[in-house]
Amino acid sequence: MTTKKDEFVEQMKKQYDELNYRWSRERDKYEAGLQHTSADARKEFEAKREAYRKLRSELKEKIVDLDVASDNAWEELKDGAEKSWKSLSQAFDKAASHFKK
Repeated sequence: MTTKKDEFVEQMKKQYDELNYRWSRERDKYEAGLQHTSADARKEFEAKREAYRKLRSELKEKIVDLDVASDNAWEELKDGAEKSWKSLSQAFDKAASHFKK
């Protein structure tokens, strides 16, 4: 059972790290472009960035919880981590498509 848990946790960590890397690259581009936009556009970006940070933090906590959970308890935490991953991934995709306009 531990192997399955360990594989899942490693997969979640890898996905989390990859998405953070993509976010960092895209965020830098967006911020550079925001220098020449309206205050409203900058506020919107800040709001989306804060929402993304919150989702990212929640997922990181779930990954830690999974990592330290017992072999019996991790299955219960798995669904929450998968839902958090989906929310974070969708938030990133939505923000990325919005700011590429």
